[in-house]
Amino acid sequence: MSDPNIRNRKIEHIRIVVEKDVGFPNECSEIYDEIRLIHRAFPGIDLSDVDLSTRFLNYELSAPLMISGMTGGDPVTTKYNKKLAVLAEEFRIAIGVGSERSLIIHRDENEIIRSYKVVREIAKDVPVIGNIGANTLLDLRNEDISYIISSIDADALAIHLNPAQEAIQPEGDTRFNAKILERIEEILDHIGVPIIIKEVGNGLSYEDVSLFYSMGVRFFDIAGACGTNWILVEKYRQKDKITTTIADHLSSWGVPTPIAIIEARAAAPDSFIIASGGVYDGLRAIKNIVLGADLNGVARPLIREIYLRGLNAGKAFLETMIKEMKIVSFLIGAKSISELKKKPFILSSDMLSYLEQRGIDLREYKEIRGGTE
Repeated sequence: MSDPNIRNRKIEHIRIVVEKDVGFPNECSEIYDEIRLIHRAFPGIDLSDVDLSTRFLNYELSAPLMISGMTGGDPVTTKYNKKLAVLAEEFRIAIGVGSERSLIIHRDENEIIRSYKVVREIAKDVPVIGNIGANTLLDLRNEDISYIISSIDADALAIHLNPAQEAIQPEGDTRFNAKILERIEEILDHIGVPIIIKEVGNGLSYEDVSLFYSMGVRFFDIAGACGTNWILVEKYRQKDKITTTIADHLSSWGVPTPIAIIEARAAAPDSFIIASGGVYDGLRAIKNIVLGADLNGVARPLIREIYLRGLNAGKAFLETMIKEMKIVSFLIGAKSISELKKKPFILSSDMLSYLEQRGIDLREYKEIRGGTE
């Protein structure tokens, strides 16, 4: 397995995500505005009563947040992973690394290895999530999978699905056939940590989650179509005019984050659901929890703050987000994650119509949205 451009691609991805407009149209503002929580003039609790701590992979987190896997694989990326790890450890939230394919290709290069290992060296007391592409599994031995887990002492392995990105990427690997399912079944029997099936930003559907749930997977990161659009990221790297035209046509392709949460929970009622994709503030994060997510993942807003303004800006972003989550919880009278999942919510007629056409009964769904709680 070789990919001579992988290191440059890692750097280009960060630059494009930070400097270009690569979000979904309006980043789902209309959809999130159509999800209404019920304001309580008398919350029945004090703001100081709100405790959003939660357990994830046998760790106690201070808030239901994860820094989603973004980077690694080139010495330039080490400084970003180092800062992200500092934030994860300080705020006691989970953290993932970017795809570890580069770690396999360059396993003899200490600078590449360090770009990943620095995360666990700093984030010692929170969950660290490894990361590999589903299509890459076809090129790896079980020993390679064990290596990418042990190299960062990962608590779980995220296997990412990104067919839309690969279809537009100049070097795209569009192998997404049934052989991958066979490899995942083998890996489930081989490794000693949980597998997280995740998208990268176009969302997991009911069908996707149901398929992997039937195989024994119990962790899903739905990465909905509300945040970073990797079709557009690859468009900026693509020189073929036909492919860039197609990328423009697919600029809103995917399952929006709130819908993906509901589809995932409906397909896998007792699974752990991570909501990422456009989680840019505390209000959205709490809406995701009320809808049925267990944890929120944040990526682009944080890397942009660090890239453009430094570590303290990243701290300010997380402080604001967590405080907003607590205030919103207070305003709907919920002092814990379990109480949030019991609070009422109102959906627009468009969302209700969508769910009806997908065969999801909202009354029945509200009975199962508590999930792992």
